[in-house]
Amino acid sequence: MRTSLKYSAISLLVLASSIIAVTPSHAATTSYYNNCGAASQVKPKSITEYCADAGAGVITIKWSSWSSTSARGQGIFYMNDCTPTCVAGKIYRTRANVVLSGATLTHGKNYLLKVTVTPAAAKYFFWPKKQKPIPSTISWTTDTWRG
Repeated sequence: MRTSLKYSAISLLVLASSIIAVTPSHAATTSYYNNCGAASQVKPKSITEYCADAGAGVITIKWSSWSSTSARGQGIFYMNDCTPTCVAGKIYRTRANVVLSGATLTHGKNYLLKVTVTPAAAKYFFWPKKQKPIPSTISWTTDTWRG
């Protein structure tokens, strides 16, 4: 009887350690960004703030870091002033730093949902004159992710 219990305990420990060893960890080590409901992306080249008209966002992003909790890069922030219409509006561009954060695990994937953009070289954004004040930071939370 003692031998049987001993072997049962050893078998249970072996089984438990093998289950722990094969548990997938990709969800905790890889982050994704979902750009306006498109497919999940790692290190997207552009991100959009206003999905309906793509009136603002960051393009030509070069990522300097990308982890499970945050990402950092540089690109060009753009904004359409939509005057007189969004089709005919002037596009303002500023070289910018972009940070993704707000890691959220959903549907087995880790998404970075919070976007923070700051001017890179200048101390301010190039901005439409009639839209005051000029912000020092632009941030948004994307909620258009898919699992």
